Amino acid sequence: MTIRKATVADREQILALYQKVAHLPDGIIRNPAEITEDYIAYFLNAAIANGLILVAQEAGELAGEIHAITPDIQAFRHLLTDLTIVVDPDRQGQGLGKGLFQEFLRQVETDFPHILRVELFTREHNDRNVRFYESLGFVNEGRQERKILLPGNTFHTPIHMSWFNPHYGA
Repeated sequence: MTIRKATVADREQILALYQKVAHLPDGIIRNPAEITEDYIAYFLNAAIANGLILVAQEAGELAGEIHAITPDIQAFRHLLTDLTIVVDPDRQGQGLGKGLFQEFLRQVETDFPHILRVELFTREHNDRNVRFYESLGFVNEGRQERKILLPGNTFHTPIHMSWFNPHYGA
């Protein structure tokens, strides 16, 4: 497996990966209809310009992607937010996501000394994901009761998690 920075040339493979993951229960927050070329182009361009986006590649195919973006607000220039990670369902449970995440955080530590916080949301009921993020050093900063609206007027509660760059300001 090779982990590298994404480029705009990866757009079609990222789109296919997101469409595959969007069909999984608890895969990502967006439903399959929301995974469009425009959505992928938006976050790909934003993360390249003002954030970090990495892909994991195996045998010429993208097997995973992770990105986060710094908002265009001066007061938030010290954070990467809206972190999203996807791993091909056929390759989950094999350490690919952990390797991708560890490389992402390593690059933040070494190449982004101006970034203090990396932020994400995960569903509170997804104990596996919560434990995974905690194992990487993320801390639970609180829950947002019934924020995620599901079909049938039911809800999920996400929790906000943050990781703090030990090399901030270095």
